[in-house]
Amino acid sequence: MSFYFQSGSATALAERRPFSWRAFFGSAVERVRVYFAHRKQRRELLDYMASDHRAAADLGITSHEARNLPMKPFRRG
Repeated sequence: MSFYFQSGSATALAERRPFSWRAFFGSAVERVRVYFAHRKQRRELLDYMASDHRAAADLGITSHEARNLPMKPFRRG
């Protein structure tokens, strides 16, 4: 059994993808959109926690975890 690449697939693997500004900025815009969505969700959670002292138990988290949620790094979602 041969483990060598066929000549056509080896060139396809070695071929570099062209740089796309559209893809780059699209990705950056998507990250910013997700950041603001997470920020909004965390604020809503804190408002909910402030309105009901039993809310943390309903959500399955401690009140300490809920208070520290807005300080969580963006990349951790």
